[in-house]
Amino acid sequence: MNKLISTVVLLCFANFTHGQSKDYATLWQQVETYENNGLIKSAVALVGDISNLAKKDNNVPEQIKTLLYQSKYAMTLEEDAQLKIMADFKNAIATAEAPAKNVLENMLATMYWQYFQQNRYQFYDRTNTATKVDDTDFQTWDLQTLFDEIQLHFQNSLKNESILKQTKLESYSAILMEQKNSKTLRPTLFDLLAHNALEFYKTDENSITQPSYKFEIDNADYLNEAKGFSKLKIISKDSTSLQLQALKLYQKLIAFHLNDKEPLALVDVDIDRLNFVQTNSTFSNSEEKLLETLKASSIERQSHEVSALYNYEIAA
Repeated sequence: MNKLISTVVLLCFANFTHGQSKDYATLWQQVETYENNGLIKSAVALVGDISNLAKKDNNVPEQIKTLLYQSKYAMTLEEDAQLKIMADFKNAIATAEAPAKNVLENMLATMYWQYFQQNRYQFYDRTNTATKVDDTDFQTWDLQTLFDEIQLHFQNSLKNESILKQTKLESYSAILMEQKNSKTLRPTLFDLLAHNALEFYKTDENSITQPSYKFEIDNADYLNEAKGFSKLKIISKDSTSLQLQALKLYQKLIAFHLNDKEPLALVDVDIDRLNFVQTNSTFSNSEEKLLETLKASSIERQSHEVSALYNYEIAA
């Protein structure tokens, strides 16, 4: 019924908890009551009222939350709902400002990505076209067109980097679902959006036509310790390569957290990067290089409990 939107909420905000002002909380409880009683049209009307209130209050997170709920109900009540949902998100993006604009771009990219994952075999059966068959109907696009669109919106979501890095996740508590201590791993909006983008960039989908100058993870330096890796110059003509974009995003996240007093966010992304490189490397002896870096990183941080995370990888 609402698989597309519920998946977006799960993917975008899987690590965080609901929280909002008392007035909004009361209204959302009433929405939930309507839903539980099957009164969807009443829920839709109330969400519209909440949307108007959020706009009046200039409460951007609540505005985004109402957009999500409106999209969920559209999946229940309207034909061709997915096209309308994408159009609604694009309209919201057009009028939004950072950092809300970044959140919406990230969510739109995730929806496109989830649509592909649910319908991948349809895309595999299509031949590439020189231009989009239809600018708005993503259901008619070929695989390359869809992936280009996904990458465009993820890249857009990571613009205004300095603003995202200064935006703590508490500001968006209305649309976050939290697990205990999760903010130590994703302390800022930049972390959250970047890790969402990485889930796409790390994909091993390989049916897209590759250029003769295809980027490959062929340099053992990509398995250097965090500080050394963050300073590498990673250049390629293959600017559309997902693996290239993943490495560059890992660099940004690692550089951002290198000097954190608490290194949990750094070590979390560093280990993810090391495993990604080793899994996708084309150079020889990648396991030996990985083990060497894990041991050195563990020793470097032996005075902190995070060294155990490197030790776990060594044992594995």
